[in-house]
Amino acid sequence: SIYNLLIYLFLIWNSLKLYIINSDPIIQILNLLLSIGIYFCIEDKNLQIKDKRRIDFFIGIVGISLVILRSFILNNVDDKYYYFNLPIGIFFFILILKPFREFINLKKIFIISLLLPLRRLFFELANFVLGYFIAPLTSFALFSLGKDPILDGENIFIGNNQFIIEKGCLGADNLYFVLSTLLIYSCIFRLRKINNIINIFIASIAISIFINIIRNTLLALVVSSNLNYKKEMFNFLHDSFGSLTFSFFSVLFISFLYFKFLNKELKY
Repeated sequence: SIYNLLIYLFLIWNSLKLYIINSDPIIQILNLLLSIGIYFCIEDKNLQIKDKRRIDFFIGIVGISLVILRSFILNNVDDKYYYFNLPIGIFFFILILKPFREFINLKKIFIISLLLPLRRLFFELANFVLGYFIAPLTSFALFSLGKDPILDGENIFIGNNQFIIEKGCLGADNLYFVLSTLLIYSCIFRLRKINNIINIFIASIAISIFINIIRNTLLALVVSSNLNYKKEMFNFLHDSFGSLTFSFFSVLFISFLYFKFLNKELKY
């Protein structure tokens, strides 16, 4: 319907705006993931407005107009509104389509949209936990490869080279990508058996941590190498879109497991 199309256009505009203001690649890819999730949640629904004489409808029209106008004055990442443009916009679209008391009917797309601003909170909380064991596990992986790492807090020394495991190396973003993917799948293709839900949740955490250890180990090996281009390689794996390659593989592996569990449920 035309209302599905309007939501799709809003998702595209929000993604374009994040690109224009040069937001973190992690934010851009996460937003893209959430937008795809919202798309699949509503693509088989013929969304229609229920009674245009509602006060909710009027509030929704005014609200989405203000959201779009506000997005036009969003010019840089110092304006943290870019975290909230997606969920606020989706909220007002829902008000346009449904009375507030029927909000639950479209709650899935709103919950998905909330994952963008909640990312920062998750990042801090997850890092608090991950900080206790990511560095030791990375050091153990290096030791297993025949290196002689010396662990000192968040610092790993290999010879005269130092690799610092900062917040961005703890794997919180990688874990968030995986858990966000799980939530999106559960909104569209829900697992029913509690054992499968528990298993996929445990596997998500384990796979995410394992792949992040691989990433940290590669970074430490690059730092301790004698390669002429090791600085460029480190920046690519650490700061650029190259770092998202590891998140891609994490999501790929967990997607394979999720649909394997789902197919088993559908057979019985």
